Amino acid sequence: MNKGILLLTLLATLSGNLKAQGDWWFDSEERERDITGVDKRSMSERSFKERLTFGGGAALQLGTNTLIGGAPQIGYRINQDLMAGLGGTYYFQRFKADYGNVDNHLFGANLFARHKLLDRIFAHAEWEQVNVQSAQAFDPNARSWFSLLWVGGGYYTGLSDRLGAGFTLLYDISENQGYPYQNPTIRGGLSFGF
Repeated sequence: MNKGILLLTLLATLSGNLKAQGDWWFDSEERERDITGVDKRSMSERSFKERLTFGGGAALQLGTNTLIGGAPQIGYRINQDLMAGLGGTYYFQRFKADYGNVDNHLFGANLFARHKLLDRIFAHAEWEQVNVQSAQAFDPNARSWFSLLWVGGGYYTGLSDRLGAGFTLLYDISENQGYPYQNPTIRGGLSFGF
């Protein structure tokens, strides 16, 4: 009799373990997304938070011309091919010269839109407002605002559904005198989805 109870207890224990292994082996869509990082749902099936992306670029250059700063952006995926968002910009720049250092703080904001053209190729349009130190010799503390209208395109590759990297080649069609960037400008950065 004791052998029968022992055998039933052993079978009950094993069947519980086998059931747990069966549940672990079952892959739902959510589990597949967690494992692979790829979300096959359409944008209409995703929540607001799942459609947000956070990215941008950063700069670090040391030497005679030092540049430190970044340009974070937050975007919203409207559909599979279109994203729009906003961002900020801050850069500190220092020129080392024989007569002393010249420091400049550049800051601003932007609105942007990206449209996917091909699998990894996109078109980009952006309106940016930047504030820079004025080049007026009589008032070194004077600052000026510039409006920039960037158009161009880029290449983006997703490292997973929530992480990607890319670069953008942009041209400022407003061509304001005194604007702080070179034309054209190449940007690179990372993008993180929530």
